Amino acid sequence: MRLSIIVVLLGLLVHQSSVAQIDPEQSRKHVILKWSPLSLYDFDNTFQLGVEVPLPDSRFTIQQDIGYGQGNFNVWYMGRNSNRPDKSTIKARTQFRFYFLERPRFRAYVAGEYLYKRVVNRKQDWIGRDCAVSGGCSFFENMYVRQGRFVNALHAKAGWHFYFSNRISLDVFTGFGLRRIEMRMITPGVQNINLDRAWWLGNSAFNNPEVIPSLAVGFHLGVALGKFDK
Repeated sequence: MRLSIIVVLLGLLVHQSSVAQIDPEQSRKHVILKWSPLSLYDFDNTFQLGVEVPLPDSRFTIQQDIGYGQGNFNVWYMGRNSNRPDKSTIKARTQFRFYFLERPRFRAYVAGEYLYKRVVNRKQDWIGRDCAVSGGCSFFENMYVRQGRFVNALHAKAGWHFYFSNRISLDVFTGFGLRRIEMRMITPGVQNINLDRAWWLGNSAFNNPEVIPSLAVGFHLGVALGKFDK
């Protein structure tokens, strides 16, 4: 259903571009409110909004995205109500852009981006207490525990900003970089257990961060804010 809505929106944008008058000189000077539809389909799903703010030299902009999501709304877990994890995700992206090419209906850019993501898994489980380093625990306690997965990443990006009217735009991008992943227990006094073990993206980098390649691909739908000159 959500995918159908996105397809319809893109179709309307294409129709709008065929009849609209576009003045990129005006559009590039406005703050743009953006929505990232594909973030809803991420394995760590979020509803993500952002703003792109032009600097005094409008070839340069800063974009800030923030997103929040719950495992209950993750399409990858549909039909698995009994195994659906209790997790929440916070994601933030900060991007610095340079637009190096401008045409009547699009602008091309390169960008550097910093990504922060925090995923918290919650579960009630039997947890070993007073456990020895060599193995074995004095007793087990049924308790509610929280585990965090923390991601920091840097990406180099290239993108194309298409204008369907002075106010409506589509921002398509691709990028590559590195991400640092760390997992640790948030519940005090609990030794490391992997609450992600039922999910194929589970990571065992407890208190020992891993650095892996990172790919960033997607698009934003944008609406320019403010008043335009007639």
